Amino acid sequence: MDNVAQLETDTDFQGRKKITWAVFAALLLFLLIGILYYFFVYRFYQSTDNAYVQADVTWVMPKISGEVVDLIIQDNQVVKKGEALAILDHRDYQARYDQAQSVVTLKKAALDVQQQNERSAKSTISEANSGVIAAQADLSRLKKDYARYQDLLKDGVITRQNFDNIQSQYLSAQAQLTKAQATVNSAEAQLGSLQAGRAQLLADIQSANATLDLYRIDLDSSKVISPVSGKVGSLAIQKGSRVSPQTRLMAIIPEGSLYVEANFKETQIEKMHIGQKVKLKIDAYPSLTYTGKIESFSPASGATFSMMPPDNATGNFNKVVQRIPVRIAIDSSPHIDLIKPGMSVNATVDLKT
Repeated sequence: MDNVAQLETDTDFQGRKKITWAVFAALLLFLLIGILYYFFVYRFYQSTDNAYVQADVTWVMPKISGEVVDLIIQDNQVVKKGEALAILDHRDYQARYDQAQSVVTLKKAALDVQQQNERSAKSTISEANSGVIAAQADLSRLKKDYARYQDLLKDGVITRQNFDNIQSQYLSAQAQLTKAQATVNSAEAQLGSLQAGRAQLLADIQSANATLDLYRIDLDSSKVISPVSGKVGSLAIQKGSRVSPQTRLMAIIPEGSLYVEANFKETQIEKMHIGQKVKLKIDAYPSLTYTGKIESFSPASGATFSMMPPDNATGNFNKVVQRIPVRIAIDSSPHIDLIKPGMSVNATVDLKT
């Protein structure tokens, strides 16, 4: 009986010994697998769940003040660059534009009159110059007659009365020449004044055209145009809303502007560089996997750009591992439209790439 009990005890011991060795071998195998996984796989990847989808948001603001008379788009609508988003009341701007256009027309009409007056003044100058030429010819002729009559008077051929008549005609011709020259000077001075007035009118027309352009810009700005192609969000106006140039009407997420901002610990970025491949897992879609590439590194840690950066010069300093923002471009994917700015992401960088 004792031999049977002893045999059973030995059998149980052998069974427990085998189980112990099996467990030990399994643990040793798992440890070996873990070591191999670390050296051949895990150490070549760096991951963080402190990552979020970002986008280059374009805020749309009007250039003028006015009431929204027509809202063409809706929230969450896809729009194209140059597409009209809303129409502002532009009656005041239309009236100012029409008024400025009338001023330009008036100034141009005045310029036409000025140019006509200049042509008339030039004709007057030509006519006066002709009078000067005629007066000079008469004076030259009478001068010769005057000299000849002087000699005839000395010789007693003519009477004193005849000489005085020629002398009177000669002096009159001199006066006529002076008068003709004065007429030319007066016409030239008038032309100079007209030309100066034309320069002033040209400056006025240029100023009126500039004012017209400003009112045209204001008038065109009554139609709010999409500056980029993308999707509308945060629509903050309705028909009848009163807006000003400081009013944010809506936001547009431009096409292809999505990216991931992953905040890696400073101890993780030693072997990271631009161009490395990144696997992205969106918390909202755990069954989908996206890929991307490192695009750039922030020039400083996230704490540096915070509103209240830490003061490490104080006596109660505690070392904290800092986070470095890394920008990751998202590769094209059939499911790219599911990604929205602000979503949480788990980013894993492949250091071997």
